[in-house]
Amino acid sequence: MDLFDQYSQIYYRRFKIQIIAVEDVILDAWAGATLRNNMLYAAEQIRIQKTHRSLREQIDTFPLENNHPLYKELRDGFPKGYILTDFSHTDVNDSVIFIHKDEIFSFSLLLIGRFDEYRYYFFEAIREMCERGIGKPLTPFRLLDIKENPASPVSLSDYIQQETKEKHSEITIQFHTPVILSRLKGKKNTQLSYQDKANRFPGFYQLTCSAFSRLQKLYALYIDPSACSPSLFDEMLMETYLEKAGLPLLQSANIQHISLTNTHKKGMKNEMPLAGYVGEQKYSGYFQQYMPLLRFMAELGVGNETVYGMGRYEVKESFTNRIDENQRMEVENEIKILGGLIRHEETDLYKQNQPKMLKLSQLIVRFLYSI
Repeated sequence: MDLFDQYSQIYYRRFKIQIIAVEDVILDAWAGATLRNNMLYAAEQIRIQKTHRSLREQIDTFPLENNHPLYKELRDGFPKGYILTDFSHTDVNDSVIFIHKDEIFSFSLLLIGRFDEYRYYFFEAIREMCERGIGKPLTPFRLLDIKENPASPVSLSDYIQQETKEKHSEITIQFHTPVILSRLKGKKNTQLSYQDKANRFPGFYQLTCSAFSRLQKLYALYIDPSACSPSLFDEMLMETYLEKAGLPLLQSANIQHISLTNTHKKGMKNEMPLAGYVGEQKYSGYFQQYMPLLRFMAELGVGNETVYGMGRYEVKESFTNRIDENQRMEVENEIKILGGLIRHEETDLYKQNQPKMLKLSQLIVRFLYSI
């Protein structure tokens, strides 16, 4: 996979964090929004010795030079180098969370590429956040544990296997947290029309396109900001890679569009909901060239609001009984050679060739069931 050789360096570290409430408390918004906003407030108080910036300033520092191919696209807003996800007390059907005194609340912090350098500053920001308090009423938490899980960085190269022959398979894509692949710009009314929802339906092509685009951006921002090679960011590269992504057939879909409660923003009368699709889809086709990308990005999320833990999905693959093209040619050749025998069941020729006839019968069965 020459394409992924260019991006194989991209990696992240996952840290599982456990905190304990010192009193009963309510989180009246999506947990990712509550934690993210409180952690960023604490990050303003944490100073980084190397850069002389606060952690919050470091998070918001745009690392690309103005000659970078992605500079214009990302300068007004870019994916951040951390993600909050895997919340222990969440239900996409209920944004309000009740946490009792002495109850453990856990979540994961993912740091992408160079942001791993600031992990101890993130830990300090989390400790500061706990001491200040979270939720309503503002309630302190006690930091119980921070553990890296898995115990080593996860990279795209971990998902890239030796190139194998394409096999027909079926996959199930489960959207665990709302997936929204595009934001409606300039739309004052936050209510989505039927057409809005249809335009943002996360089909296989759209999902793969979003995953690849996010992979490119994260590589540019947090792995090698100095890399400006057109071969890494040329639009034709993406189009060539996605050429077959429109071929898989949708077999079934059981998804719904939902909105989660966001935290209130200063100066805004209305909260901007965290909206997207949850549920599952099933596809059939040939997916081998896209599976490393989809499985790696399943952890980092796709679409918008990934920093809140949105855009998380899971891919499960099962191979069908279809035969590949070489096997099909084998069947057709055997039928041509031995086809005449099947019309002479009572002849000596048929009886003398019973082993071949048995093989022919088996091949025909495989052939018929593969169509």
